[in-house]
Amino acid sequence: SGRIRTTPQQKLVVLDVAADQVDSLVAALDRIGLQARPSAFRRDTMACTGLEFCKLAIVETKSLAAATIADLESRLADVASGLDTPITLNVNGCPNSCARIQVADIGLKGQIVRGEAGFQVHIGGGLGLDAGFGRKPRGLKVTAKDLPDYVERLVRRFLAGREPGERFAQWALRANEEELQ
Repeated sequence: SGRIRTTPQQKLVVLDVAADQVDSLVAALDRIGLQARPSAFRRDTMACTGLEFCKLAIVETKSLAAATIADLESRLADVASGLDTPITLNVNGCPNSCARIQVADIGLKGQIVRGEAGFQVHIGGGLGLDAGFGRKPRGLKVTAKDLPDYVERLVRRFLAGREPGERFAQWALRANEEELQ
């Protein structure tokens, strides 16, 4: 029918696709950069429009999020099978929180850090089962260039220290501040 819906998570839902057309649709979407079968990081990342399109933004978000996702897909390929629970990464270019950083597993609020683009980090927020705002570990800020290193370190610590079946937000709320650095 050609009907498409958008979601609150910045996703598209294509409706009424006949079973014999699914593979060709997925291939066509992949060719234009819309992955129908994205990695866990690509699926669970959200960014506001950032500096490119918003006069309130302090830092770039969309291209940084895309580059970080690509980097994490490569860096964390060895542990991807251990990610049986989503880890949301929400990137916002200013304090207004269009990307809802407070309710993300890893929420990033754009600001200048040590003279360059960076983020204040919120950890362990969630909706649904883990409803609540994330915590802001004291002094935890990361520069844009250090973001992939930080997220990789955090995901590896989560996978190493989680209890069986534990979601990221649960782990993050019980983790000590050193584990979140």
